[in-house]
Amino acid sequence: MLPYALDASKEYRTLFVLPVHEEGLFKHGDGLLELRRLNVHNRHKVICVAPSFTAKPWYADHDQNPAKQDESHFLQTVIPFVESQYPVLTDGEGRFLIGFSKSGWGAMSLLLRHPDMFRKVVAWDPGVRMDTGLFDEGYDLKGAVRERFGSDANFENYRLSILLRKRGKDLGEEVRLFYFNCDGVKRTAGGARLHSLMAQEGIPHRYVMEPRRDHRWDSGWIPEAIKFLFGTPE
Repeated sequence: MLPYALDASKEYRTLFVLPVHEEGLFKHGDGLLELRRLNVHNRHKVICVAPSFTAKPWYADHDQNPAKQDESHFLQTVIPFVESQYPVLTDGEGRFLIGFSKSGWGAMSLLLRHPDMFRKVVAWDPGVRMDTGLFDEGYDLKGAVRERFGSDANFENYRLSILLRKRGKDLGEEVRLFYFNCDGVKRTAGGARLHSLMAQEGIPHRYVMEPRRDHRWDSGWIPEAIKFLFGTPE
C-alpha cells in the first residue's frame, strides 16, 4: 500500500503488517485494509506491506519441518523483495512492525532476535500463552510447541521471556517496543508477567493494560499504535 503521489527519488519507511492467519483467512479482520481506512500510508508517508504465509505463521523457523520457515521467509524473501522493488530505506532505521495475537508474538520475537533490523514494533494482545501457559487448564502447550516450533530446544530460541532476558538489553535506551495487553483476566495475568519481566530487566518499553476489546485488527487499537511508531503525521 503506497502513499499517493509516490516520489521515487525519496526513501520511505516501511511498515510491515504481520498477519495473524495464513493467506486468504481474515477471521480477525484485515490489517492492511484497516490501515488504509485510517489513511496511515498517506498521513505518515509510509509504505505498508502485508506478507502472506501458506500456514498459520508464528514467525519462527520450525526445526523439524523444512516447509515451515516463517522467519527466514520474512527476512530473506519478503524484506529483500520489497527493498528491491520500492523506494524504501534499507536499514533498521526504516523498518517497523505491527502485529497482534500470533503476529504480536512475531513482532516481539523478530525485534529481540534481530534488533538491528527493525526500529520499532507494536504488539497488541500477543499470544503470550505460548510463553506462560496460563490460559485454559486443558491447553496443550507441548502439542502447540511441537506443531509451531518443533523441538523444545528450538522453542526456547523464540520464547519471549527468554529473549527478553538474553537480548532485551540489545534494544538500547530508546523505547522501541509498545506492548498492549487486554481481553480478560487470564490474558492480563500472562501479559502482566512479561511487562514485569521487562521492568525487572530494565528494558525500556511502553506498556498499556486496556479494557477488553474485540480480538481484531479493527477494534480501535491501531491509532495509538501508529502514534507510537511514527509520532504525529508529517
